[in-house]
Amino acid sequence: MKHFKHIGMFFLVMLFTVLSAVSTQAAADPMLEVGEVRSLGQQAKVPVIIRNTSYLTSGHVKVSVPATSKGATLASYEPGALFDEDLFRTESHINNNSLTIDFYSQIGKEQRLMGNAVVGYITYNLSSEFTPGKSIPLEVANLTATGQRGLDLNIQPLHGKIEHKMPIGDVVGKNKVTAAGAIRILQHLNGNYITGREQFLSADVDADGVLTQVDVNYILDYTTGKRMTFLAMVAKDLQTGVVKSEYAEQVEAVHGRAPYTYKRRSGSMPSGLQLNETTGEITGTPSRAGDYQFTIQVTDVVGDVSERSYSMKVIDSNIKSVEPLEPINVKRGETPDLPKEVMVTYKDNTKGKEKVTWGPVDTSKLGETSAKGEISNTGFIVTVKIHVVDENYVQNITVEHFELLSLHTITVQATNQVYTAKVDNNTMHYEGDNRFSLVSADYPKGATVTLRLYDKYGNLLETKVHRLIAN
Repeated sequence: MKHFKHIGMFFLVMLFTVLSAVSTQAAADPMLEVGEVRSLGQQAKVPVIIRNTSYLTSGHVKVSVPATSKGATLASYEPGALFDEDLFRTESHINNNSLTIDFYSQIGKEQRLMGNAVVGYITYNLSSEFTPGKSIPLEVANLTATGQRGLDLNIQPLHGKIEHKMPIGDVVGKNKVTAAGAIRILQHLNGNYITGREQFLSADVDADGVLTQVDVNYILDYTTGKRMTFLAMVAKDLQTGVVKSEYAEQVEAVHGRAPYTYKRRSGSMPSGLQLNETTGEITGTPSRAGDYQFTIQVTDVVGDVSERSYSMKVIDSNIKSVEPLEPINVKRGETPDLPKEVMVTYKDNTKGKEKVTWGPVDTSKLGETSAKGEISNTGFIVTVKIHVVDENYVQNITVEHFELLSLHTITVQATNQVYTAKVDNNTMHYEGDNRFSLVSADYPKGATVTLRLYDKYGNLLETKVHRLIAN
């Protein structure tokens, strides 16, 4: 009898081992990655990496810049250490902004790879056509590879891109992550503020909206090899849920390689809500009131992992939802102009306005924070994102109305950091001297519009709701 028990246990262990191996293989398919890089300089160096492959004999790939994409010219290719006459011999050819790479095992059969392997680096020269905020795709084609015993590998391509933006963690414009970036953040913490939006976003490596010692430590760890990625979940105050009312929110990952996979790692989400593992959306109908805390983990396509904890309140209320509030800019140390009322939808689907009592807002630090307010003693907490800035990007708004033609002329005087201005979805005309204008017959007299200002990299600087009253 004991003999049969041992046999049964043996088969159970073997079955578990096989299933684990299958699961691991499914989660880590062989992949050839062309990197996604950012550059502010005249060149970009893009890595080509083989991932999740234990045995490799040969490979072929073509990497191209589409003919319609201007601003990047393929300059050179340099094989990685293992592919430069070490384990592999490499042949490369450049033709019409396309690179063909062929590599072969030096011993004529499979080589064992210990972890991921850098196949090589592609260098592109960047011209004046590669304007701030622009992105150039790097397309992978004709990908083949052989592995153990010369068998074909089912290797997946991961296309790359070059963006004209400051690299995450760079901070000081060196076009790479260095300790100087960490030092610049320390200067910011001591009062020498980082005010440029692109530079600030580059420094905020943990994506919590403010600069802290944590960002300093992450950058230093990256420069010393203790950290290999800046993948992060964006900090966010989740909106209040209402029992038996539909709910929709979304958490977001940044600084990694999309697509992302999300999962709840710990804690409890409200019953009735589900996390979409592909999009990060939290949807459903809460069934029980309470305060909830949970941690969501994200894994990017190359296997890097990060996580963040979130809290959420579910109440039983006659209010079903609140109309989302646009972010509000406020100068450091000043009090934000918060709305006294918000538009709500009740459970019977009627709409109305409710008063809000706002709590205090700390505007002592540049970056993002939140204002929280309670709606009419209902327990319903509404939040609005606050951008604490060093200057007001909008200096003046002028509105003219021509009754006969039902035309509005909207003129915005902005600071020199503003590169693009939009009224709702309409791009304003730049007149020079930091002045933007729009002539439109789309709005009735007294209509409310949303003004959005962007810097030259496409980063949102300010959102402002304005009523069209002639002045």
